[in-house]
Amino acid sequence: MIETAHAAYMWTVQFCWRSLPFAITIVFMLVSGIPLNLFHDAVPVANVALASLFFWAINGPSFLPPWAVFLMGAAQDLLSGTPLGFWVLVYLATYGFTLTQRVFFRGRTGIGAWLGFALVAAFATVFAWLLAMVLFERWLPPGELLLQGLVTLALYPLFARVFAWFRRLLTTVPEGV
Repeated sequence: MIETAHAAYMWTVQFCWRSLPFAITIVFMLVSGIPLNLFHDAVPVANVALASLFFWAINGPSFLPPWAVFLMGAAQDLLSGTPLGFWVLVYLATYGFTLTQRVFFRGRTGIGAWLGFALVAAFATVFAWLLAMVLFERWLPPGELLLQGLVTLALYPLFARVFAWFRRLLTTVPEGV
C-alpha cells in the first residue's frame, strides 16, 4: 500500500514538474491579456502561446504535449473572445507543423531559431486568417493578425530566453524530484 501511495505521489510530482512550461505559458497569457493601453491599442499584444509552443515543440516536446496545446488554445479563445475551438485548431495545426519540421529546427540558435520561428509564425498567421474568413463567411483584412505576428516575431528572442531558462531549470533538477 505504501509503495502504491509513493508511486502515486511521485507521478503527481513529476506531472506537476513537467507541466511547468504549460503553467508558465498560461500565466504569461493572462498577464499579456491585462489591458494596459500602452500604445492606445495601436500595437497588438504578442502571441505568447505561439512562441511557447514553437520553443517547446523544438526543445522539449515532452514538456508541452498536445493536451497542453489544446488547453492553451482554449484559454486563448476565452481570453480573446474568439469562438471556442478557433485558437485550439490554429495552435494544434501549428504544433503539428512544428513537430514535423523539428529535425530542421533542432539545434538552431540565434538567427536560425528566429528564422524558423518566422516561418512557423507566418504559417500560424495565414492559417488563422484563412480560418477566420471561413468561420465568419466574409473577407477580413489581414492587417491586425499580420501586425500581431510581427510583434510576436520581434519579441520571440525575449520569450526564447525566458523559456530557455526554464528548460535549463527543468532538466538540471536533482533526480530525487
